[in-house]
Amino acid sequence: MSTLIKCELIKLRHSLSIGMLFLLALLPIVINMARPLLIKQQYQLFDLYFPLYNQYALFFPLVVMMVATAVFYMEYSNGTYVDWITYGYSKQKLIISKLTVAGLVLLAMCLLNYFIMALGLLLMVHATIVEVLQMTASFWGYSLIVILLNLPFGALLINISRNAIITTVVGIVCMVINAILMAAPFGYYIPTIFAYRFGLLPISQSDFFSNANFAASVGSTVTIVVICCLVTLSIWQFSRKKPIEN
Repeated sequence: MSTLIKCELIKLRHSLSIGMLFLLALLPIVINMARPLLIKQQYQLFDLYFPLYNQYALFFPLVVMMVATAVFYMEYSNGTYVDWITYGYSKQKLIISKLTVAGLVLLAMCLLNYFIMALGLLLMVHATIVEVLQMTASFWGYSLIVILLNLPFGALLINISRNAIITTVVGIVCMVINAILMAAPFGYYIPTIFAYRFGLLPISQSDFFSNANFAASVGSTVTIVVICCLVTLSIWQFSRKKPIEN
């Protein structure tokens, strides 16, 4: 497995699309960093973090799906799919190595985003250690859930369609739906909405659901079940023999 992961990392080393996605993921953070520079007033940490988080939460699920698309689509676009699946490894190991590498890329992306965000905010405003820890829990809590959800979802879509445009369009549609339903009182039934509200919990309990205990219990259960289903489906779908392999 380690050999496969190394091979996948080597493939991505010269990938322009991954580099572009790193820059794309930074957009909400960079744009929101400009706010205190343009509008001069006294800010608290969460005055700046909250709008930044909202835009990041809207945009990041799409970035996750695009990373998943980029990692898998290179085999289809370069015509190396058949060569890849004849490495001598099981297809389960092949897809797990791809998912692992995509996950590592996304974690690196989150680390970069967090570092720039935290550094920028702390240079602009005074914050206590507790506030920094709350912001950290908010950012990483949301980011990790979305990675676990949208990475296998993106992998499933790209391996079914073998079309990057279709996967991207689906990601954009999901982004719009998330934007519409972010404040929905039943959002704990929708994993990505639950992830958004869960990320708000460390910084503002009032922005979580009104029936907090029930919402946390149901939302966590639904999210875990959906993650398990998506991972299982993505591996099962990829492991099936496709017409291109005949």
